[in-house]
Amino acid sequence: KRAVFGQVGIDMIAGPSEILIICDGKTDPDWIAMDLFSQAEHDEDAQSILLSPDAEFISMVESSINKLLPTMSRQDIIKKSLKDRGALIHTSDMNEAIDIANMIAPEHLELSVENPEELLESIVNAGAIFMGRNTCESLGDYCAGPNHVLPTSGTARFSSPLGVYDFQKKSSIIMVSEKGATSLGKVAATLANGEGLQAHAESAKYRIKS
Repeated sequence: KRAVFGQVGIDMIAGPSEILIICDGKTDPDWIAMDLFSQAEHDEDAQSILLSPDAEFISMVESSINKLLPTMSRQDIIKKSLKDRGALIHTSDMNEAIDIANMIAPEHLELSVENPEELLESIVNAGAIFMGRNTCESLGDYCAGPNHVLPTSGTARFSSPLGVYDFQKKSSIIMVSEKGATSLGKVAATLANGEGLQAHAESAKYRIKS
């Protein structure tokens, strides 16, 4: 994509992969550990984060990580990714977890809670949101949901997943009446003169009717 950017349109330069999980402490800790692995195994720069208000549960997930890691074929990559870019974060409550998630703006966000719909309205920055304990991110990679080209590196704060709209081209259309040209021309001429762009100012002033 970098090689052809500028010659053709592209969607985005995406990567590395990311997952952030908000959990209420009631999901099987082995599930959460494996969900973290599912992104960490991509490469050493992948980011895997768990947020939970349940400190005991976080300890259980850590134990699951230590138990399951030796069974993974890509354990060296997972281990380094978790060491360098992973985190198990104890939050004061679910509201703080949501605030942190919105600040990070993850590519993949799992809401591994009893009623994910109750949290959804508060999530404003995420590429794709996986609702409930049974909705693991890897399903979205392969067979569930819409297009899975997603914003990474915090760009979900201002961009969206790839969609049909990205393949549409638009033009701005401007049409000004004689009266409008007189009104707007004065504004444009003033601003153009302020920038030292005489031709811009004169072009606008020519159309001003006294």
